[in-house]
Amino acid sequence: MLLKSEYVPPLLEGDRRPRRLDAMSPLRYPGSKRKMLPSIQQLIEGNIPRPKLLIEPFCGGASVSLGLLEIDAVESVLLADLDPLVAAFWSVATTDAEWLIRAMYKEPVTVERWQYWRNAKPRSIRNRALKCLFLNRTTFSGIIGGNAGPIGGRTQSSEYKIGCRFEKEPLARRIRNVKRLADAGRILRTYEGSWQAAIRCAEYAAADFGPKESLFYLDPPYIEKASRLYEQPFSDADHRALAAFLTEETDHRWILSYDEEPLVVELYRGKPGVHDFRVTHHYTMAGNRRKPVPGREILFTNLPNNPVRPRRASKR
Repeated sequence: MLLKSEYVPPLLEGDRRPRRLDAMSPLRYPGSKRKMLPSIQQLIEGNIPRPKLLIEPFCGGASVSLGLLEIDAVESVLLADLDPLVAAFWSVATTDAEWLIRAMYKEPVTVERWQYWRNAKPRSIRNRALKCLFLNRTTFSGIIGGNAGPIGGRTQSSEYKIGCRFEKEPLARRIRNVKRLADAGRILRTYEGSWQAAIRCAEYAAADFGPKESLFYLDPPYIEKASRLYEQPFSDADHRALAAFLTEETDHRWILSYDEEPLVVELYRGKPGVHDFRVTHHYTMAGNRRKPVPGREILFTNLPNNPVRPRRASKR
């Protein structure tokens, strides 16, 4: 935790208007960053009104990218993830959505099927995408890797059953929205690979944009309990390598979201040109819907200007 004597300026609540449910991510993620959208929007609008390209190398559920597209804070996004299941999902959702939707509807949402997909090692990109979607929507907190079990437990004795987050019709609408964005050129590309490879690909894709027209948004894996959440968690060396790249090597503009951890403070606090802001929201990874736990995220950025409150939508 940060020392109590250290003051981190908070970001304002910002634009809290409801988001269209169809525009939300089809995937659930621990500590989803969707609630951070107003804060990230402030940073963007305070510095680079409507960047032409947002690059998200740790996209996961891509809730930030999809949210920024919905409110037209950015024109287009590029998504990448190291997890082959997550990367396969975004590739298929942006190119072969109707197959994914048909396959989803055919899947029985049962503990037996959950066990099948937990053990499966699909070779085709289609089935990797389906495995990602099924396990994400039926596993505790959407955790695909790690040791998490099915929602409701294997005996299904909990109040919440395995299918409570697998409502197929709303999911079909969300997947079709992803495909619509891809068809419109707003989701430019999807990649599978490390953040280094993703950044190299993104820099190539962004070659047609000016240095102030593209922006990286990075949400690295958690530090605490990482081995329980990810198949390929970040090590301390990985976190240090990312910090060295962002603070010493790249000229690109970036926004970085992290939990308040001592290692993070060491790597970013006080670095030349790096600013940090406190973000307060609640999420339910370690709690439940009735008793959400407080988030303790910090946004770091090399954007030069102070954030402004986002413009509120005019009443219609």
